[in-house]
Amino acid sequence: MVIPASSPRVYRRRRQRMRRLLFFLFFVVALFSFIHSGFFSLKNIEFSGNVHIADQELENLMGVARGINLWQVDTKVLAQRLATHPLVARADVSRRWPRTLIVHIEERTAAAIVLQEGKFLLIDDGGVVMEITSHIGNLELPLLSGLGKLENIGPGKEINHPGLQAALTVLRQMPAEELPRIQEIIASSPDNLQLIWTGNIPVKFGDARDVAGKLARLHEAMQGLAGRGTVEYIDVSFAGAPVVKFKQDNKREDKK
Repeated sequence: MVIPASSPRVYRRRRQRMRRLLFFLFFVVALFSFIHSGFFSLKNIEFSGNVHIADQELENLMGVARGINLWQVDTKVLAQRLATHPLVARADVSRRWPRTLIVHIEERTAAAIVLQEGKFLLIDDGGVVMEITSHIGNLELPLLSGLGKLENIGPGKEINHPGLQAALTVLRQMPAEELPRIQEIIASSPDNLQLIWTGNIPVKFGDARDVAGKLARLHEAMQGLAGRGTVEYIDVSFAGAPVVKFKQDNKREDKK
């Protein structure tokens, strides 16, 4: 049976479709207006994890103004901006609806000091320069030397010198209680590291492999040194008993 186009049933169907379409359009407009309303205007920025960097400094670096709609904030871009700070190792930015940004900062931790042209470079355990200063105060960190003149260095830059990276590999594998005993690492070559141990004792360390074994051999060699003269060097760079050379009699003694 064919229903005429002007019949009441067809008219009712058309009117229902029109109502549904109008309702959908109204919903979309209302949702759009709500999303872009002042209800989602950024009001608070909450920071955590930053100890040495002021909140205001981080907020300035983010470059986001209060009052901006939270839906329009690109949290990944803000995290990338924060990561450009030389003291920031990692940044995470997230929204807490309806008006707050949550920022968590992971700061770099100083691992060593590099001397360059009368200035001290404070670096983390990855070789990233955190700060350049003319004095280091009471920082008890090992000095990394023998690197020659480094080019293109500055806060936020990573030093890719192979000797320095090998020295940092050694430091990362050292137990925390042993680190204060390392006064200096001479790192002109990644295969010929030399540690200056507490008491100004030179230690031929070789490369950055088998740090635990070399450390054990060093402690073995350190036993019974008192009263036996001035140590010229201790060699733990190879497997086997460590070698101790004394200055006073120019003898080598194997410490078993």
